[in-house]
Amino acid sequence: MRKGEHHNFYYLVQICFDGAGLVLTFFLAMCFGKQAALASADLADGLFLLYLLIGWYFASIRYSLYPPVLHHTLLKDLFACFNVIVVQVLLCILFSFTFKEQLYGRSFVFIYALGLFVLMPMSKIGVRKFFYYYYGKGRFLKRVVVVGDGVSGKRFYHFILQNPLYGYEMVKYIPGSMIVRGHRQAMAKLQTMASGLSSLGRIDEVFVTEAGNASYDTREIINILSAYAVQVRLIPKVASYANGQLQVTMLGSFPLISMVQEPLEDVFNQFLKRGFDLLFSTLVLVFVCSWLLPLIAFLIKLESKGPVFFMQERWGKRNKPFKCYKFRSMYTDLGDSDEKGTFRQARKGDRRITKIGRFLRKTNLDEFPQFFNVFRGEMSVVGPRPHATLMNLEALHAINKYLVRHQCKPGITGWAQVNGLRGESDNPEKLEERVAYDVWYIQHWTFWLDMKIIFLTFWKMLVGDKNAY
Repeated sequence: MRKGEHHNFYYLVQICFDGAGLVLTFFLAMCFGKQAALASADLADGLFLLYLLIGWYFASIRYSLYPPVLHHTLLKDLFACFNVIVVQVLLCILFSFTFKEQLYGRSFVFIYALGLFVLMPMSKIGVRKFFYYYYGKGRFLKRVVVVGDGVSGKRFYHFILQNPLYGYEMVKYIPGSMIVRGHRQAMAKLQTMASGLSSLGRIDEVFVTEAGNASYDTREIINILSAYAVQVRLIPKVASYANGQLQVTMLGSFPLISMVQEPLEDVFNQFLKRGFDLLFSTLVLVFVCSWLLPLIAFLIKLESKGPVFFMQERWGKRNKPFKCYKFRSMYTDLGDSDEKGTFRQARKGDRRITKIGRFLRKTNLDEFPQFFNVFRGEMSVVGPRPHATLMNLEALHAINKYLVRHQCKPGITGWAQVNGLRGESDNPEKLEERVAYDVWYIQHWTFWLDMKIIFLTFWKMLVGDKNAY
């Protein structure tokens, strides 16, 4: 759980039930699936259970099983739960067959997996129904008053009404129109309202939405309300244009507001992605490139004069330039720009492309030297495709949010490419669409999204891609 996230009573109960369900399932598997002759290994049991609990914790973070923004549908809750259970079963198999196969055999793994797939969804459904029932009866609810202007205030008011699982009961909405900055009558009315909160019954919290047009003094309102036995919370006006992606964290005593949530800014995610890049690139370089590169190099030299590899300056993360490696697929006497200095992308039927080069580009084999870039840390296996410097300079001022795609490392393959946006971007609309896919990838990155992109890339290599030329 990141610092700054808010989880309510509903998720506290859900976590407790899930933890109890996991421990219960483990002991059921112990009773019915553990080898009887070795049933006295208590230390191993404790370490195994701790290992599984830690695995559940990290997997629940990865798949947002207990997110700060509640899932509106039970289906999303169950889908997140299913993903975490799959990881849990894989961890169980890994431990069992790597360290203690003679102690925790196939029966143990089967019973543990079956128990999780039965108990955990039942826990999700049961806890949700329990809270809907008791919140509907008015129990366990925090009674709240909202004070604010007609935009943010009403948005928050309707949000509370439409999301009962947050555990709030709306008692009163006080529009900001009655609170005018410097207007003594309005402030006196607010003072009277504050002192009269007791007439509304128990009030647990008062939410004050910051004025968008400075029509009232938020600080004065908070000062008045703070004198009474209620919790006062401020909704800043920045929330009105956060588009649901605003993330608040703390740096010491200073609150930091991120306007766009980027999963790859998280250190754990960076470590996971980099670890996979190192492993994947090493395997490809050792087991594929070791024999494929000499073969392709021979074919390239056989057809045309020039170097085997083509090196071009491209932009990486944070616009840092680097030398990107590719197999040369064009004749050396034809450049990347025309007589006016405009960058020329490769296009269908391009006379600059050699015969072997056309095959390499069609099958993506020309990109394999970029695994050296991945190994060196300049690129990733998956990410926005890097463009040549000339193309970047031309698109910089023409395409909205173009540089956002450089918020992460470029990739050998990407989300845009597997969605048919490969090849020449011969008009601004096509390039804008490609950038939109790249930005979506950066903001919605998951490890399993990378796996999906890699699978689709290999699939397109097998079946062919009409945009590859």
